[in-house]
Amino acid sequence: MLQSLSIKQFAIIDELDIQFSDGLTVLSGETGAGKSIIIDAIGQLIGMRASSDFVRHGEKKAIIEGLFDIDNAQEAIHMLSELGIDINEDFLIVKREIFNSGKSVCRINNQTVTLHDLRQVMQELLDIHGQHETQALLKQKYHVELLDRYADGAYDDALKQYRQTYEMHQAKLTELAELESADQALLQRLDLMKFQFDELKEAKLQEDEVAQLEVDIKRIQNSEQLSLALNNAYITLTDEHAITDRLHELSTQLQQIDQILPETYTHLKEQVDQFYYTLEDAKHQLYDEMNQNEFDEQMLNELESRMNLLNNLKRKYGKDISDLIRYQAKLEDEINKIENYEESTAQLRADIQQLAEQLMIDGQHLSQERRKVARTLRDHIVQEIQNLQMKDANLEISFKPYEKPQKDGIEHIEFLISPNKGEPLKSLNKIASGGELSRIMLALKSIFVRSRGQTAILFDEVDSGVSGQAAQKMAEKMKQIASVIQVICISHLPQVASMSDHHLYISKREKDDRTTTSVQELTGDARVEEVARMISGATVTDLTKQSAKEMIEQNQTFNA
Repeated sequence: MLQSLSIKQFAIIDELDIQFSDGLTVLSGETGAGKSIIIDAIGQLIGMRASSDFVRHGEKKAIIEGLFDIDNAQEAIHMLSELGIDINEDFLIVKREIFNSGKSVCRINNQTVTLHDLRQVMQELLDIHGQHETQALLKQKYHVELLDRYADGAYDDALKQYRQTYEMHQAKLTELAELESADQALLQRLDLMKFQFDELKEAKLQEDEVAQLEVDIKRIQNSEQLSLALNNAYITLTDEHAITDRLHELSTQLQQIDQILPETYTHLKEQVDQFYYTLEDAKHQLYDEMNQNEFDEQMLNELESRMNLLNNLKRKYGKDISDLIRYQAKLEDEINKIENYEESTAQLRADIQQLAEQLMIDGQHLSQERRKVARTLRDHIVQEIQNLQMKDANLEISFKPYEKPQKDGIEHIEFLISPNKGEPLKSLNKIASGGELSRIMLALKSIFVRSRGQTAILFDEVDSGVSGQAAQKMAEKMKQIASVIQVICISHLPQVASMSDHHLYISKREKDDRTTTSVQELTGDARVEEVARMISGATVTDLTKQSAKEMIEQNQTFNA
């Protein structure tokens, strides 16, 4: 839930602080007072595109800050945890700074985040619905998204399997197209690949070879110092004062003590013997190393030449030895594909045919599962839109085969509607008026509000083009949605305003030759006055005031 909003130097707003509550909150006011600007400001908090035009004229930056209650937003809390953002007492502070250069900075709980991360988190908290989203309802792609969302995971496995097969099929088609476009450039590339492969193959690359070369080169380069150190170490273990001899004497003495005091010094003797044998082994290793260590100029030259070769290959291809080995294998595979063009294309065509058959099987299974859910969704939508004063409306969810499989399935899914009795079912963009579209979208929102898991929804003049009894039904529907999550709505309808739990009036005034916006919560007579204005327009009479009062009293008794 959005609890509070602070706006500074944003458009015509110099400074504004608004407190929000749960339930249905309506924003009303004269045209141009700044209602949509407030929605735009909230839009910045959910990651909408920023513009330097948002910064108040003459100011360096605009600042929008919102306080959200995320107590029940489990998905958002999980995403915040993944981003390493601390959450204190289930509250979230989201801040957006927009500079007059056009750049912006996003922060969540005072931690800077990317615009993408802000969008990902905030889409789980708040949904802004405006005219652009109503227009999205006309697009077929939106229909399949709605159906899949309504399914709520019922056929996730089938959808995942289909998309996996589709991606594999597309990858094979791309691979075949690349092979079939073989031309002079491809032949030239083949020559280059052969040269690179031969060069790498001739090098006989080995994993971890560089590290061993460094050790061997260092050994030979420092052979004189190494010989001296080995000799001194060996003498320490073999001269007349050798520590191994003293340890042997100590072991003998401990054995004599052990015969007098059985088991008292047994453990100590075992430790001394272990040290003795360890040093004896070291003595033999030093001896062997001394015999092997010598300055071999030829060997050093060979090792350094090998190291130079490997370094040149790394510089040339920009990779380490492990990458070079993998690159060599990749080159060999690509060379084989090109040189065995006919065989490769034949195999690819066979793979594509097999995947195409599997894609149809997976697609048919997905369509069967979608049709089951579609029947339930269709009944649900019809019930909702008929409740919104479209009593004779009918809606069907159409399934028609694509010419070829698409990423979303093998069938074109579209919502078809007949708004009036006796009219045939047609596409939404052919028959639906603005008011009808608004009601259909509101019906969909009421269906999906529980499944989305969001905590607030903002309606930006969603009631446009609606009046009379239809407006009353839309007000009741918004009230029902507000019983589940917080609803904030810009409205020109008195029915919606009178149904609200909180009514905020947006006005503008001039101060020091500048226009600024203010917000006032309306109660009592002030609220009646505003609803009366919404009923009659500019002229408010005692009769319209009485009508407004009766409308408010009646709608406040509505039980969502």
